[in-house]
Amino acid sequence: MRRIVDLYFALLRVSIALLLAAMVMLVFGNVVLRYALNSGITVSEELSRLAFVWLIFLGAAVALREHAHIGIDTLIRAVPAKAAKPLVLLGYLLMILACVLLLEGAFAQATLTWSAVTPAAGISMAWFMIPALIFSVTALVLLGAETVAILAGRIDVASAALVRESEDLLPPSSPGLPAPAAPSGAPGLGR
Repeated sequence: MRRIVDLYFALLRVSIALLLAAMVMLVFGNVVLRYALNSGITVSEELSRLAFVWLIFLGAAVALREHAHIGIDTLIRAVPAKAAKPLVLLGYLLMILACVLLLEGAFAQATLTWSAVTPAAGISMAWFMIPALIFSVTALVLLGAETVAILAGRIDVASAALVRESEDLLPPSSPGLPAPAAPSGAPGLGR
């Protein structure tokens, strides 16, 4: 199962890289064409906007798995260990609630806008809502698994790395984003 999850997130990373490359080519190509030939690619703006929306939501899913979102764990570190667990669980339940609301809203918006098309490209406006659906389902699975792990005691919230303070604190020899530090005998969050 872990291999499937790793492959899924590798696919998301590749998709993010391809979307970023497509955005650069579309925008840069359009600027060059407008400057040099006084014309442009009609669908460039719409396609780059669509790629940007997909890039943001897929990147948010990857960041959620790696605990790279902005987080403030000052309160969790300040309270006793027995009080930290309910606070962390409350935070996870609120995030799950937000993801459920996002899933419901994105699904409703996608079904409403399925027949509406963009003016230049003629693609369905629902394609702007589909990445929100992908993110919310991915986030629900990740947050649900971590909530179960916290409840089962596989993750000790008092010593687990809930958030990474800064990318500047990464060791120089680490390529990319490392796994959060895990206490001995317990997996890190999201791993």
